[in-house]
Amino acid sequence: MITITSKDNKIIKKFAKLKQKKYIDKTNMVLLEGQRLVEDARKRNAKFVAVFSLNNAFTDDSFDCPVYKLSSSVFKMLSSTENSQGIIATISFPKKNFALPTGDFLVLDRIADPGNLGTIIRTAVAFGFKDIYLYNCVDHRNSKVLRSTMGTIFDANIYDIDKENLNDLAKFNLLSAEMNGEDVSQIKRLDKHFGLVLGSEAFGVEKEIANYCYKKISLPMENDVESLNVAIAGGILMYLLKQK
Repeated sequence: MITITSKDNKIIKKFAKLKQKKYIDKTNMVLLEGQRLVEDARKRNAKFVAVFSLNNAFTDDSFDCPVYKLSSSVFKMLSSTENSQGIIATISFPKKNFALPTGDFLVLDRIADPGNLGTIIRTAVAFGFKDIYLYNCVDHRNSKVLRSTMGTIFDANIYDIDKENLNDLAKFNLLSAEMNGEDVSQIKRLDKHFGLVLGSEAFGVEKEIANYCYKKISLPMENDVESLNVAIAGGILMYLLKQK
């Protein structure tokens, strides 16, 4: 284990840049913070580049990569949480090339909040929607997204898509979640794979994307409640659709 105590260390400066999206895109590497997330990546055979421990918080040196022990001031250069567990790892995490779904799937339209996206990914994996297509969403490699998924991001197939890809996905049955849609409880189970389309927190599903969908669906609500958080609504819809 190599000890680093200087903020001017070239290794630390290099990896600290991964807090910025442009360097994630440039290097296809991300920072994982927290023992649970690091261990989840390890179980999925992620390619580790480096591991960093806050002083002696983490002493496992069995990783197939350099392991560094950092002073508190240096560790903070890499950390993005207030109450860190004392471990951060860098892994190789390139984006996937577009592929057609192999089961029921999600299309997410302009989801901007990292916490919402992470929660949706976690819920989707839990309910068997492992193919997830992102249209103009926050980067799924964002540190808050990664933490919010609680490790399930390594079990999902996540793709950034454009409108050409939407044409390919429209060959499947797409269900658009909208306020004025058909009551989801009245939807019959489809014979083949389907995609659930969830729209942005502020504006819902973009009209042009909704045009790719063969049916609009909604959740019936009481007490004059007009809408739910997209992650909550999406989770309920995924669960109900899987019961059919």
